[in-house]
Amino acid sequence: MSAILCISLKTMKPEPLPPSAIVCLGNFDGLHVAHRELLENAKKLRLHCLPNAACGVFCFSELSSDHLSNMPPAHLCTLEQKLELFASCGMEYAFIAEFPEIRDLSPAEFAIGILKEQCNCTGIVCGFNFRFGKDGKGTPELLEKLLQCPVSIQQKVTVDGQTVSSTYIRQLLFEGKAEEATRLLARPYSFSAPVLHGKHLGTQLGTPTINQRIPQKMLAPLRGVYVTECEVDGKSYRAVTNVGLRPTVEENALVNCESFLLDFSGDLYHKTIRVSFLKYLRPEIRFSSQEELRAQIERDAAAAREYSPL
Repeated sequence: MSAILCISLKTMKPEPLPPSAIVCLGNFDGLHVAHRELLENAKKLRLHCLPNAACGVFCFSELSSDHLSNMPPAHLCTLEQKLELFASCGMEYAFIAEFPEIRDLSPAEFAIGILKEQCNCTGIVCGFNFRFGKDGKGTPELLEKLLQCPVSIQQKVTVDGQTVSSTYIRQLLFEGKAEEATRLLARPYSFSAPVLHGKHLGTQLGTPTINQRIPQKMLAPLRGVYVTECEVDGKSYRAVTNVGLRPTVEENALVNCESFLLDFSGDLYHKTIRVSFLKYLRPEIRFSSQEELRAQIERDAAAAREYSPL
């Protein structure tokens, strides 16, 4: 039977299992508003039924879709981000599993062997469409029967008539609809990555930029120019970020994330910077001269300064 890693969301370190836990189940990619409501339901279940239980979240180190699809969807957050978000929502523990090690367990083996015996589960919270066990044959109703404990089943969550899901949020980001994605994520879409050396063209233009690669498996939003926030050593700076191929500069470039931080000076090479996408400004443009490029950067910077989140 697979071993489950129990992480304290207070220390972010492995700790012994709590004696009793309400366990939230799901992939939780992005931890959007529907996920957050599910976590709130865990706290309500504790208040009304299980006052001595800890609130925990069961998830995989990688999304189950990474192993179930030949073309898995891009991720909306890393595991590290996910743990930070769980903690910010008041969860106390994360129970981390490796999907390949449990994918072939029967529903009963998963419920009893994993949730009850390895997570000390005394209460469950999951979505109406949650499935578990080999071939996804387990249902929320079966969980309640197998575990004989309180089970809270969350129905779908909608915003303006649209069902909130990670799939829909990915679609919004692929379309450049960063503000709409922020509303459903309850935060801007973001990633963290080290600053790499570039060609220093921005410095020559008087607008020094940082170059980053979007982390492997993370979603690359629609190519173009965005208003962003860049977090440097705990402080946020408004920025203009280009996601794309930098067509004015190179003919055969890899997709690049290049940000010009407003009101910042200093060396950021090799620092890890978090970039949060606030608003899509425009598509990539091929300029005929560096002077035209410089003028456009100035216009983009002015737009970034003036931008106020919805």
